[in-house]
Amino acid sequence: MRTLLLINLLIASLFLSSWQKGKPHFKFKFEHSHSLKNIPEPSDIVYDKETGHFFIVSDHGKLFECDTSGNIIRKAQKEGMDFEGVEIKDSFVYVSDESPRKIYKYRKSDLSLLREFNVSWGGAINKAFESITYNYSKNCFVLVSQAPCVVIEYNDDFKEINRYRFHSARDISDARWYNGYIYLLSALDETIFKCDPATYDVIESYKINVFNPEGLAFDNNGNVTITSDDLQKIYFFKNLPHN
Repeated sequence: MRTLLLINLLIASLFLSSWQKGKPHFKFKFEHSHSLKNIPEPSDIVYDKETGHFFIVSDHGKLFECDTSGNIIRKAQKEGMDFEGVEIKDSFVYVSDESPRKIYKYRKSDLSLLREFNVSWGGAINKAFESITYNYSKNCFVLVSQAPCVVIEYNDDFKEINRYRFHSARDISDARWYNGYIYLLSALDETIFKCDPATYDVIESYKINVFNPEGLAFDNNGNVTITSDDLQKIYFFKNLPHN
């Protein structure tokens, strides 16, 4: 019995130590919000620096282009099963379809589908890749499994390059590159983690006042936008605070 207690205390200590690597832990409150009532179960969001629009994906397998308030401008014809992650690279929009483990490559110009990729993950059907971003420090795509949290790097053909365990959160609902760093979002912990793009070690963390945050975007000025799946809303923040 004493041995089991010591093991549990050791595990708790290791988890706490890993969690505290992300200190200081800032509190970060949104400025205002808008309804996404016409987008069922909005998951991820990405900002298009060329147009100032957002691309938002839905758990219903739909890809939307929206204005800065979340109003729909157009929708992709090709739909999937469970769209969870979205990223823009060059002239293309990449979408992660969690359940079938697929990546869709759309032309940004007309939202036509150009190509599909298969990516493998052995976990539960609804615990796979809820995020996709591009790591410009290492010139690779990054997918992060929801739970357990594993960061996986891929080349442009979505062949795996490397993987890293991420121990600082209970889950990961999104990943986003911005201004030289990788940012990971945890829905369960309601926290944004600023990470080293080479190792994915946590540099800083930000507690946010959003229920079930699913998507994370940065505009050209560094302002933060977050989508909430359950509340079907989009939340707007100022720049992340720093020391």
